[in-house]
Amino acid sequence: MSVKNILLAQYDLHGVLYNNVIAGISDEESNQTVAGMKNTAKWIAGHMLWDQGILAKIGGVKLDIPWAYHFMSKEGATEDDLKAPKCELPTLQMIRDKWQEILPVIRNGLEGISNDQLEQQIDTRHPMYKFDDTLAGLWAYANHHHAYSIGQLSIFRRALGKGAMRYANA
Repeated sequence: MSVKNILLAQYDLHGVLYNNVIAGISDEESNQTVAGMKNTAKWIAGHMLWDQGILAKIGGVKLDIPWAYHFMSKEGATEDDLKAPKCELPTLQMIRDKWQEILPVIRNGLEGISNDQLEQQIDTRHPMYKFDDTLAGLWAYANHHHAYSIGQLSIFRRALGKGAMRYANA
């Protein structure tokens, strides 16, 4: 299996798990903090949506998420993120709906990347020192970040008294 196909398989899995891990969490519940965590489930879900921007750029896709700046990390923020106009915080359902809307668009862009492009060295800000500084390395990091965030959201589920996240398509 090629590197691209492995990365796409992870991307597809995260698309399913994202929906499964937030399923059944109300907007009210998504605004709570649990288990001593600083971030809310809404912030983590929104941050994952904002983080899709990395994958969109890799795939050459332009995104429009007007309230994404609510969920950015300062280390990974772009100039546009930092200059974004203030707006109302979205509901968890709005975040999920936007995820569903952009997921296939980003995937289509990622599918169009050649293996040669994935092996190209990149010069971009990255939160990890000594990472594989290829386009594939950045994509792998973004996939890992999604997996990490899904894990955090699974803790929220359990702390809210919800059942464990399902791995199958909902």
